[in-house]
Amino acid sequence: MPQTLDLRRRMTAVSQTKKITGAMQIVSSTRMKRVMSRIEYNHRYFNTVQRTMKELLLSSRDISHPYLDDSRGNRRTCIVISGDKGLAGDYNAKVLEFALQYLQPQEEGGGLVTLGHTADAFFEARGITPDVSYSGVVQDPTLDRARGMLYDVLRMYESGLADEILVIYTSFYGETKNQPVMRRLLPIKLADYGDVKQAQELSEILYEPSAQVVFDMLVPQYVLGILFGVLVQAYASEHYARMTAMQRATQNADEMLEQLTVRYHMARQSAITSEIAEITGAALALSEGGDMQ
Repeated sequence: MPQTLDLRRRMTAVSQTKKITGAMQIVSSTRMKRVMSRIEYNHRYFNTVQRTMKELLLSSRDISHPYLDDSRGNRRTCIVISGDKGLAGDYNAKVLEFALQYLQPQEEGGGLVTLGHTADAFFEARGITPDVSYSGVVQDPTLDRARGMLYDVLRMYESGLADEILVIYTSFYGETKNQPVMRRLLPIKLADYGDVKQAQELSEILYEPSAQVVFDMLVPQYVLGILFGVLVQAYASEHYARMTAMQRATQNADEMLEQLTVRYHMARQSAITSEIAEITGAALALSEGGDMQ
């Protein structure tokens, strides 16, 4: 009977775990449905913004502007977007390991901006302290929060603290879906738009009052659109990964319960058989003892 009691305890523990993973799957599924209602519009805006910027770059190759200057120094700042929580499969591990290869040693002037508690813990465990850390943004990406990040990004770039700003996140679209990717925010380079389709070089473009003023106004809005777009993609990717991981965990719990149930019935049947054999043996012994008298 001790074996059957142990199996029953394990079955109870697995059943309770199954309830937790099932509940987390439902929560992530609900959040996925909520974000999917706007992610298609975000995708269209994301593509339109990139196409528009490429058209401007094709028609403005002779224009000089700090946002377009790729001849600055080599100080690189990485904005790394991970999750605040775990239990999302390899979502956090993949994007953080991917980000490591783009980080410069701090003595070379490299910078690090993190979004997500898992990113903070990951880099601090490796002796890398983030320069700026945003909390709560990845769990509720909004345009206002992206705008707050935008001011910090532009300040770092314009003050010379960073010569290149990269954002590393998990994509939710196309061939790179659910894979970590990197894109350059600043400076803006035409080479980064090779995969942007349907962009055309305008025959003539007039800047009023000047190209300097136009880019001063246009680029911050462009960077804001990119920042908000990657936040939404990272949010959707995280909950998709968590929903998938919890679904697999629930299925594994079902399979384990099935196996434990079979083992429990076999152990119980074996115990009952042993008890019957003992009772039968005892009865037979008593019967033989009575006959001898």
